[in-house]
Amino acid sequence: MTKNSNYFWNNLKAFSNNVALIDAAFGKSVTYAELEQEAKDLSEKIKLHFKGLVFLFTTNNFESITAYVSVLKSNNAVLLLDEKLNVEIRNGLINNYQPDFIITENSEIPPAYIYDFSYNSLKIFKRENSTTNKIFSELGVLLSTSGTTGSPKLVKLSYKNIHSNAESIAEYLQINEAEKPITTLPLSYSYGLSIINSHLLKGSTIVLTDKTVFFRDFWNQFNEYQCTSFAGVPYTYTMLKRINFDKIELPTLRYFTQAGGKLSEEFIKHFADYALQKKIKFFVMYGQTEATARITYVPSDKLSAKIGSIGISIPGGMLKIMSDGIEIKNPNEVGEIVYSGDNVMLGYAETLSDLSKGDELNGTLFTGDLGYKDEDGFFYVTGRMKRFIKIFGLRINLDEVQKMVENHFKISVACTGKDELLKILVHSEDHLTEVNVKNEVMKMYKLSFKSLVVKSTNQIPTNSSGKYDYKKINELFNA
Repeated sequence: MTKNSNYFWNNLKAFSNNVALIDAAFGKSVTYAELEQEAKDLSEKIKLHFKGLVFLFTTNNFESITAYVSVLKSNNAVLLLDEKLNVEIRNGLINNYQPDFIITENSEIPPAYIYDFSYNSLKIFKRENSTTNKIFSELGVLLSTSGTTGSPKLVKLSYKNIHSNAESIAEYLQINEAEKPITTLPLSYSYGLSIINSHLLKGSTIVLTDKTVFFRDFWNQFNEYQCTSFAGVPYTYTMLKRINFDKIELPTLRYFTQAGGKLSEEFIKHFADYALQKKIKFFVMYGQTEATARITYVPSDKLSAKIGSIGISIPGGMLKIMSDGIEIKNPNEVGEIVYSGDNVMLGYAETLSDLSKGDELNGTLFTGDLGYKDEDGFFYVTGRMKRFIKIFGLRINLDEVQKMVENHFKISVACTGKDELLKILVHSEDHLTEVNVKNEVMKMYKLSFKSLVVKSTNQIPTNSSGKYDYKKINELFNA
């Protein structure tokens, strides 16, 4: 059994009477001592004589945070998933990984499971015939690699990964007991989870809400509870600019952060100017789920001079540019961005048996992003080596989407796109196919109408080797 007693989820009593969580929907507040006791009691009920696997379907509320902390205390590993996850994807993951417990607000009992007990709004289901599959002792948290795509491929994070990244984030953001962030991102998303972890580490008060930043109710709650920070992905900031965010009075706001994809230089400048005018801080950051959450940040006082940069390594980490196994030390020369640090994942899982494997990466992550560093040691991303895009901060694997549409509609499909826009070319002469594909993809991946375009063609362009010619495919969408 792993010795994780030094990690923050086992030291919540250090902040005793500090308010840990405020559930804005009910005005309920919970101290660190109360959170510690509730999580401890719940952890005792899900302890097994072996290291088990728990699926936790989350919302931004008190119960989900308590359940998350309790699973870490229980020594079981936990896969965090959104409560609103598509049913097909949900069931596919359950069948693939056969968790010992499922914790959810959904009252429907999954096949092969029995109702065990309830914790407030949460129902806990236990597998009828639990198989004692060996799970690596240091495995703590599992997260989806692909946001909403439902791939069985998961990122395996150790206890050290989670704690070290929380420490690094708390250091460069200077988080302390006086901070009061408000939730803007799902707990099941690595960026959202990192906000919870880094603030619990330092005894801050976290305001939990399911409201979105696009509506007045959210900002009313922000001011009511005198919040000090919020976080957003590129789509968040696009919408904030549209609703004239800079006209909203937020007297207690100290800083705000952005990650989850590349924000345009125009928007970075706009919000950097806003922060300067309000005498607060704006942090632009870069990360990957494979590194628990954060890899780099731009110090707020350097942001205006380094528009477009992903910044410097987080405390305790190291970045370099590599090409063909050799480090590139010359400034402005492009190669793959490679990161080393205690927050680098153990590896990937695609099947239950993969959970038994130990540390396969040894603290080094080849990010798959191309980039360079400038003369001052600030890093820049120029493109991706693999076929991923990000929409609403969630990573979308273009090959997975392509395969899904092909299988569902039995037609040839080519997927391309850029951050915030997925493009799907379908081999069909029927306009109705475009409509059906668009509706199905929007439903499956929870995308908005404007983040997806579907076009039909009587021939998908290929190159001389018979492979899809994505340059020509992109040109079709601009025609």
